[in-house]
Amino acid sequence: MNNLLDRMRVEGKVAIVTGAGRGVGRGIALALASGGAKVVCSARSAKEIAETVAMIKAQGAESVPIIADVMDEQQLQNLVDRTVEEYSGIDIIINNAGGNDYAPFLETTTDSFKYHFDWNTTSAFTLSRIATPWMLKRGGGSIINISSAAGHIGIRGMMAYCVAKAGLDQLTRCMAEELAPKIRVNCLALGSIMTPALQKTFDLEEGFREKLESKTPLQCVGNAENVGLAALFLCSEAGSYCTGAILNIDGGIQDTNLPFRLPDL
Repeated sequence: MNNLLDRMRVEGKVAIVTGAGRGVGRGIALALASGGAKVVCSARSAKEIAETVAMIKAQGAESVPIIADVMDEQQLQNLVDRTVEEYSGIDIIINNAGGNDYAPFLETTTDSFKYHFDWNTTSAFTLSRIATPWMLKRGGGSIINISSAAGHIGIRGMMAYCVAKAGLDQLTRCMAEELAPKIRVNCLALGSIMTPALQKTFDLEEGFREKLESKTPLQCVGNAENVGLAALFLCSEAGSYCTGAILNIDGGIQDTNLPFRLPDL
């Protein structure tokens, strides 16, 4: 049994995790570190990634913080260059950074639509493209894109985000095809995961969480550790026959579990 569990380890692998300062990104960074990876924690906030790095080092693992805005290609190039300088290569990329702003269709500007696509999808493409040559020099690696259930269900008020995440899902499939067999590319499509951002949503009205959970088949929200363990599986030998997969971590939802709905036009 121990030999089987050892296949979940990523001992000595070098991983970059974007959006690693909190929430899902922090959960993934901690899970990879627990599996033996050297983790580069990246985000726009120096304070937050420093906190994640401190947590990783407290586990006895290696980690460094590198500030980078995924919307800036030069900063992504610097992120890759500094990672290679620090650890001599790259094995794992976690494209986690992204986000959403709520807006009805008629209030969604073209600029906002483009911004959400660049934030959630183009950034993952760009970092992956910059890092891939270094991964190939190591003989291969693993890329994981962090998507959302919003990529395959329609949610009122989140059109730009839904389209961007659907694009990220398809980017995963296309990259998996092009980068096989040396680099595996997979995707985690998340539902309601307990993060500071989700807590802000819960704070919108009393009983919001209870209503959301009642519309979720598993009757609860997920946590960052759930996501981190799934990422660790896909990056490890245990997940070595997975590529192009969209793994749903969403409590089983088939439709939006948000308890509110924007009014009809």
